[in-house]
Amino acid sequence: MQQNVAYRSLGCYYYITMKFNYKRTILCSLAFGWIALFWGSYDSFMQVVNYEVYNLSSFWHGVIIASDNIFGLILLPIFGKLSDMSKGTRFGKRKPYVVIGTIVEMIAFAGVCVFASLGKDYFVPFIICLMLTLASLAAYRSPALAIVPDINPDKFRSKANAISNIVSVITTVMALGYFMLMPKDVKDGFWTYGGLMIGTTLVLLVWFCIAVKENKFNREVALEFEQEQQDLIPDGDVAETINFDTIDNTPQLEVDLKPSYNVNTEDTLLHLPHIDATKQYCIAKRFDSLRKNATFNKLCILGIVFCFYMAYNAITSNFIMYAKTILHFAQSQAIIPLIIAQAAAMLTFPLSSWLAGKIGRKYTILSGFVLMLICFSVTILFSTPHPILYLVFMGLGVSFGFAMVNIYPFYLENAPDSKLGKETGVFSVAMTLAMVVTPILSGVLIDNTGHLFGGFENAGFKVLFPYCIVFLVLAVIFALLIEDKNPINKRRRKRKILENNQCQ
Repeated sequence: MQQNVAYRSLGCYYYITMKFNYKRTILCSLAFGWIALFWGSYDSFMQVVNYEVYNLSSFWHGVIIASDNIFGLILLPIFGKLSDMSKGTRFGKRKPYVVIGTIVEMIAFAGVCVFASLGKDYFVPFIICLMLTLASLAAYRSPALAIVPDINPDKFRSKANAISNIVSVITTVMALGYFMLMPKDVKDGFWTYGGLMIGTTLVLLVWFCIAVKENKFNREVALEFEQEQQDLIPDGDVAETINFDTIDNTPQLEVDLKPSYNVNTEDTLLHLPHIDATKQYCIAKRFDSLRKNATFNKLCILGIVFCFYMAYNAITSNFIMYAKTILHFAQSQAIIPLIIAQAAAMLTFPLSSWLAGKIGRKYTILSGFVLMLICFSVTILFSTPHPILYLVFMGLGVSFGFAMVNIYPFYLENAPDSKLGKETGVFSVAMTLAMVVTPILSGVLIDNTGHLFGGFENAGFKVLFPYCIVFLVLAVIFALLIEDKNPINKRRRKRKILENNQCQ
């Protein structure tokens, strides 16, 4: 579908753009809501189960935490592509995957909570139910995530992703609140926790089934665009269609920067060393050409995704124990910094979308990474629950908001609309691979680096934030390699091209 159109009538251009539909986007984002509900407290929940019920080491905790992502590596791209290839039913081509997968997930998660409550003797059935829960989540996640970009063209995807993230943060905070309601005797708390999680998921699923008409939404998007064309073309005038995406790729006037003198000669008076200027020019030109290559940019963005989630998931899968052992929080309070971060992220999402429209997704993401590095570095200085620590996590939430809203749309900039499900699967694989590696790797480091941080019990958790900083620096390096797609520069190029063709 063509996204930006200009009509030329009597030598003047009139711009038409499709309007962003908040209602459709919010309804399609409900699936984000119950996915985030599960993941919002999953890592905290599993820390309690693995350490306090089954007395596992940090390594085996990491292996169990990573298992969901192993399923994701296999199932995310498969089901993403299947939903692309699906001819669809009267319910849509992605919605059936979402509904069936969610029902299986709820049933299996009920078993997880029951067997965790029964204690150590029921570890095997607990693991079986957990694996079934995680497999069903991985099976429907790509189709669920692809519904929102299906109904939004590229120019709206940062805004749409901001809406989806607001929905997901609301349910994430709900999940963290449910976790806080667990009593000190955690085994008794699993029944209440499981009931609240499954009940909330069921309510959102019913709302999704009733309100989301996938086929109707897709038809409405196509008809709105077609109607806009018919209404705004003046009768009797010739309409000229200009694809602004094509304009960005229009060959520009190339200036020959090669030196006009013979670079193979040397200054015989000064005996200057020979500099192969032609070779330097060719290398620079090849690198610039490489940065404009969609495949290269996609690979770099996948590198950003991998490194970012290596850091992010290390925090979410270990912070409860870090807060209890290093910061000396009580268990009921250890979740508070994460709630503050999520709330700050939610408030930041609209700002992040707006900022991406001004300076581009790349520099919005980089701004988030710089703030994140500062917050990680400051957190290392604390060993008690100081009030300033809450401000630091507020800043951390803002940095998460800048990054999370834009990374997925940033990747889809270089992907065809006909393969959104497949490309969502590829994106999810990079994210999932990080989530497979980082719980295990961070767990190994936590178990084996305690002697570097004083040697007291659980001292190894002090490696957590330095570990995150290393991967975040790598993410910044990948981001700097990508071509700048600053919207301001794009608009200037478009305006200049239109001016040159206007009112001849």
